[in-house]
Amino acid sequence: MIFKPKADGKKLTSADVMQANVIKIDQVADLALVKLASVPSYARPIELGDITEIQIGADVHAIGHPTGEAWTYTKGIISQVRKGYKWQAETGPQHEADVIQTQTPINPGNSGGPLISDSGHLIGVNSFKAKGEALNFAVSVEDVKKFVSRSGSRTIAASSKADPAACKPKVIYEGRSDDGTATLKSFDLDCDGKLDAVLVTPDDKKQPISLLIDHNGDGKPDEVIVDLDRDGRWDVSYIDSDYDGTFDLVGAHPDGKLVASSYKPYVASAQK
Repeated sequence: MIFKPKADGKKLTSADVMQANVIKIDQVADLALVKLASVPSYARPIELGDITEIQIGADVHAIGHPTGEAWTYTKGIISQVRKGYKWQAETGPQHEADVIQTQTPINPGNSGGPLISDSGHLIGVNSFKAKGEALNFAVSVEDVKKFVSRSGSRTIAASSKADPAACKPKVIYEGRSDDGTATLKSFDLDCDGKLDAVLVTPDDKKQPISLLIDHNGDGKPDEVIVDLDRDGRWDVSYIDSDYDGTFDLVGAHPDGKLVASSYKPYVASAQK
């Protein structure tokens, strides 16, 4: 993570770059929580606002790095608040959260940056824009607070499984792998009639059991959860969070549960 130098115009140095680990993620609301190893002495945390500051017509401010232009400030107004809003990137899964619609200009590079009220409080996390003019959206601070207070991560597959009324995952195939070395069990997790996950149990008991999950429906696994010692408890997971074909997060499962309790960056060298 890079901090803006204290003096305006000063060039970035290695001292401005801080190590950070992903603690948990919320794939439903498209949020992530990171923990810094250290923080510059001059840095000050931004305070979380509340729903009373989210008023239609109120001025709001954004800071981000649109199209690579670092530390850009823009200003606009709140156009509307949309509860339970659903959106989807071209190659990503469907997200859902309470969002703030604003006329504050944002572009690629603003995502993940703060939406700030006139009082200087964070009232949203800038997330996406829709086709058209001045249709920009930020995940509401109320969803941010729920995410921070929630124990563990929330994935789209786990969220689907946690709501029996919404969907009951189905086994749609049981059989052998093409090479005849493992047993396969395929699942439809979100009741759309398509294969979303495959449980692979190798015949060789020295090999781990793996669950391969396709969150964005492109036919390729973007999360792999592994039971290394085949004891029925999950040990580690690998996630391609931006669906670019490369794993960028590794999850720890000390409790053996399906959803990781923490995440760290998965360096490219580890994938060779």
